[in-house]
Amino acid sequence: MLAEFFRHLLSPAPSWLKDMGYVGEQIAIAARHRRCRDAWAPHLESCRSLIADSAQACPGSGRAIVLGSGPLLDVPLDVLADRFQEVWLMDIVHSPKVRRMAGKINNVRLVERDLSGVSRALYGMDKAGDATLPEPAPDAVGLAEADFVVSVNLLSQLPLSPLDFIENRLARFNADQRQAFARSIVDHHLALLQGLPGRVCVITEVMRLIQDGGETLEKVDPLYGAVFPYQGEEWTWAMAPRPEINRKFDVNLRVVGIADLGSADQARLCRNTTLAAP
Repeated sequence: MLAEFFRHLLSPAPSWLKDMGYVGEQIAIAARHRRCRDAWAPHLESCRSLIADSAQACPGSGRAIVLGSGPLLDVPLDVLADRFQEVWLMDIVHSPKVRRMAGKINNVRLVERDLSGVSRALYGMDKAGDATLPEPAPDAVGLAEADFVVSVNLLSQLPLSPLDFIENRLARFNADQRQAFARSIVDHHLALLQGLPGRVCVITEVMRLIQDGGETLEKVDPLYGAVFPYQGEEWTWAMAPRPEINRKFDVNLRVVGIADLGSADQARLCRNTTLAAP
């Protein structure tokens, strides 16, 4: 914990990003990966394999964009850099480690962008006293020109830091307002992906399971009521095996990977239903 504190303190990022928890979140992900490396390995390999296969099937070779690139644990960066003329790694902040990795590859570009489209406006509400939460307005510059876009383990994560900020600093908004706000962020991101002309690959959790061995103690909807209307490859991510979060239970995520969002073969008759947990 002390090492994570100093990494947070020394990270070269604007203070508002640290205040909103984005820097701490990336540090925490990297730390959890170190603790749960073996448990995470099958999930990360499934992500990298799906992205690599999807990229190789992409008809264009100009620009690839990774949305929510994070610490690059789940991204086959070498494959993308070899396949495309340029690769954009897009996230709200990039760690020093990622900057070093990207700096070694000539056609990789780091793009810092708020993919939720709410964070800066939300941060300004801390003292402004606004009565309504901001409408998501993600910056889509450059996305329409990309041949390949991948949203990797991002859809359910986009609302987390904004929600934490609201709960801690904007107590005037109640639980129903927070839920609706989180849902709007998820809906906007999915609509953005669906509107892109290039090949789009999506990997997202669709169910969070609190489990004790084979018994499911609780199911949590990570998409805040939004429906992910596609079927694809499915697997379970052992995200927090005991005692990572609790000594009495494990947290497992049900993940769906879509190699090509625009493919007619991927759209199913599940638009009005959620995927059932095992």
